[in-house]
Amino acid sequence: MKSIEIDRSKRLKEEPHKGHNRWHPDIPPVLEADVGEEVVLETRDASDQQIKPSMGADDLAGLDSKVSHPLTGPVYIKDAKPGDLLEIEYIDIIPETTGWTRFRPGSGFLRDLYTEPYLVHWEMQDGWATSPQLPGVRIPNGSFMGTAGIAPSLAQLDAWAKREADLVARGGFAMLADPEDAVPPTGPVAETGLRTIPPRENCGNVDAKQLTKGSRLLIPVNVDGALYSAG
Repeated sequence: MKSIEIDRSKRLKEEPHKGHNRWHPDIPPVLEADVGEEVVLETRDASDQQIKPSMGADDLAGLDSKVSHPLTGPVYIKDAKPGDLLEIEYIDIIPETTGWTRFRPGSGFLRDLYTEPYLVHWEMQDGWATSPQLPGVRIPNGSFMGTAGIAPSLAQLDAWAKREADLVARGGFAMLADPEDAVPPTGPVAETGLRTIPPRENCGNVDAKQLTKGSRLLIPVNVDGALYSAG
């Protein structure tokens, strides 16, 4: 079975040939797969491996803030054509043994309510997550894909960029194209590629508990040979 294996002791920028953190159709694929072929993708966490079990809430202020949701891939799906509907089935999702939950001031959907940094570490074992910061709390394993999708076409990328720039101009919130901490770090991908953190028509960061083991993701294909990535 084909796979993309990563070194979780390293940041994405140290293994740029294994993934990316911007959406753009010019990102070269890491491997190719036939329609119906199974592949294994090892993924990094949403902080790009920055949050360690020994860290406290005060350490969050020093983290790189524009690396969120690094993706593994892309996987080139052979024979996919614009107008096709790509179906991705998640056969299994295996969590790591540790995890975290955080609030970072100015970030997230609840940024108006939570203005102080907060960090909880989780230990995953035997299908449950527990935390020394939350004694007496036990959460069942409901692992799901937070970010997954296919590369947009250049026309789609341009439309998204204009839509989000207009939103910002009207006082809304969006994360516009920004080369800082981009992977790949240079060229059109870094300059015009869009952040992987918000959801869009290619799916992206949906944080959807429905994208679990046994579920299926359906995404319209916009470029020849769909480029699928996950994180």
